[in-house]
Amino acid sequence: MEDKKVLISGGGLVGSLLALLLGKAGYEVDVYEKRPDPLMTAPETGRSINLALSHRGIRALRAAGVEQEMLDIAIPMKGRFIHHEDGTNSFQPYGDEGQVIYAVSRAELNKTLLNKAREAHNVNLFFNERCVKVCTEDSVIEFENKQDGRVKTKEFSVLFGADGAFSQVRSSLLPTSRFNYSQEYLEYGYKELTIPSDEGKHRMEKNALHIWPREKYMLIALPNLDGTFTATLFLPFEGENSFESLKTDTQVETFLKVILQMRLIL
Repeated sequence: MEDKKVLISGGGLVGSLLALLLGKAGYEVDVYEKRPDPLMTAPETGRSINLALSHRGIRALRAAGVEQEMLDIAIPMKGRFIHHEDGTNSFQPYGDEGQVIYAVSRAELNKTLLNKAREAHNVNLFFNERCVKVCTEDSVIEFENKQDGRVKTKEFSVLFGADGAFSQVRSSLLPTSRFNYSQEYLEYGYKELTIPSDEGKHRMEKNALHIWPREKYMLIALPNLDGTFTATLFLPFEGENSFESLKTDTQVETFLKVILQMRLIL
């Protein structure tokens, strides 16, 4: 990277963190993200899994200079709070006294990283830009603006693909000689739920990651600063106790109340 110019396709957690680290190393970085600027729009809901940050993630954020900003929006979790099938609970500490991992909103952390990137003189952010084509032979990439439909072509010397699932950058490498790639789909999906607060207070132990483990599915819940919990339900797509089997409000309520023993949100 002699000219120290880098293009990153994707401005999520990986892309924004990478942009900060490369910017601190002295590179000129352009980040193109297909979603709108999170400062201008409400965060996406329904498909997010909150983060549980351990030492490895915190060390990366420290290197990017955003450790304190992360701690300001995070909640320490001392261990797992297990909700058993018989309605009893148990607590499993993560380590010795004082050792914790941190619950943090994915959307808020992404916003924090992007805000920090805006402050860097050598990092440029472009939103509503969807990658539509990459030509590795000519070192050019095309983006379509989702607002006006215009397509722009950008040359790159170094390209990082941080565009997640169905990555256009990865797809462009498939015809490349000796490039190995495989993809498998799990039989499970997930759905985001919210456990509301009790007048701004947490309804369960605040400093813990809550888990309802069952043999073929589970629910997890991480605390938020506003007293809510962001829960994620992992279920098979098909079969008994699956997303396919939960078609009515009554079926969903029965599943949560009877099978998962979640009386508090009904």
